[in-house]
Amino acid sequence: MLKGLTGRKAAAIGGGFARHGVTTVLVTAATMALGLLTGILVARTIGPEGRGALTAVLTTIQMLGWLFGMGCGKAVTYALSRDHSAGGRLLSTWVLILLPLAGLAIATGYLLLPLLLAAQPVQTLELARLYLPMIAMALLAELMLGLILGDQDFRSFNALNFIQPAGVATLYAILWVAGHFTVEAAVIVQAAMSTLVLVVATVLLVRRHGIGRPDPALGRQTVWYALRTHGDVVGGVITQRLDLLIIPAFLPAVQVGLYALATSLSWLIVSLSSALATVVMPAATRRGQSGRALVLNSLQVTFAIGGLLGGGLFVFADIAIGLVYGASFADSALPLRLLLPGAVLYAAASILLNGLYAENRPFTATMANLLGMLVTLGGLLLFLRSGGILAAAIVSTVAYTLVFATAATLYRRATGLPWRVFLPDPAILAALPRRLLALAKPSPATAAPAGPAGK
Repeated sequence: MLKGLTGRKAAAIGGGFARHGVTTVLVTAATMALGLLTGILVARTIGPEGRGALTAVLTTIQMLGWLFGMGCGKAVTYALSRDHSAGGRLLSTWVLILLPLAGLAIATGYLLLPLLLAAQPVQTLELARLYLPMIAMALLAELMLGLILGDQDFRSFNALNFIQPAGVATLYAILWVAGHFTVEAAVIVQAAMSTLVLVVATVLLVRRHGIGRPDPALGRQTVWYALRTHGDVVGGVITQRLDLLIIPAFLPAVQVGLYALATSLSWLIVSLSSALATVVMPAATRRGQSGRALVLNSLQVTFAIGGLLGGGLFVFADIAIGLVYGASFADSALPLRLLLPGAVLYAAASILLNGLYAENRPFTATMANLLGMLVTLGGLLLFLRSGGILAAAIVSTVAYTLVFATAATLYRRATGLPWRVFLPDPAILAALPRRLLALAKPSPATAAPAGPAGK
């Protein structure tokens, strides 16, 4: 029943992915460490109110970019993983598709911002409107990074994902030392680093693939895949970020800042697994049915990492927040504890959803996040005003749990695998630290040939 998931061939094709996966997780961990440093600087410099204003601006624009992105990143990753010659045509075709969508997203954002930031000062609304053009950058960056993943160029993908937070941390520190760190300056830094990453990624892809002639047939094919993924993207974004999008309309900036800290800390777990899930999708797509082993092994590693980090954060939440962020953020500890169980399960769900993408089941993957979205939206509308940030944390954890349960059921149905293969092997988990250290060390013996393209 688990044919193709064991044996020498599976071990060989899995070795290269394991190295890429470990590298991606380590780079993501370094990125998160930089994020923690910048978060501490923001908290210590501009306090809960300033952090809340910054979160409101960045999250609102980021959400609009995700909602109008049409799932282009997943679509081009899947297409290029199966046909490497399509790179130039995918690039030009999707740029033409995304430019009018970016204009529509900016116009929509301009109209919605007064509603989305209803409880915020006028200055925050004006700053968010100035930041609106970054939606176009976000859409194009998703396209470029998707193509880089489709090339299986995980090294460049990791480097580009590290450049932005490293640059943000450096510039934040310079502004802090100079005594010029403000919400406005932080937004400018974010915009500058996002633009830099987009430019570097575009140059890399143009040199590699050139600019091909727009291909209407390829456009229709990939748009159809993208549309089937877009429900998952929209549902996932809403499930993950709707709380931060809605809270500024109901609660003051101080509460937004406290909750933003709790979500950012709980999201450390999801960020690590999402990095692994991102490379799972193209690698499993290229390997066909043997890629299911990568999905299941990644799932078990995610549970191990999530349990370790989540347990530590749960136990030491009060001490860590007090020492690192200061007494003004003490009320973030309880929301953090409420969010952690759901974060571990949502991290595991992200692996399974990317496994469904590799199975060419993007619409099936959509169902899990749509259910989570409905629970999130209904729960926040019912309980946010009376329950505040604690209600938001509980609703989010319930939604994350539902997403995982649904994703596991759908992946099992799509692959026909028995439930027992989803359970971690205790011996494998016990040997995990040693294996990860071995994989992290450069060694020709661990290099493996690429697996066959397609299924």
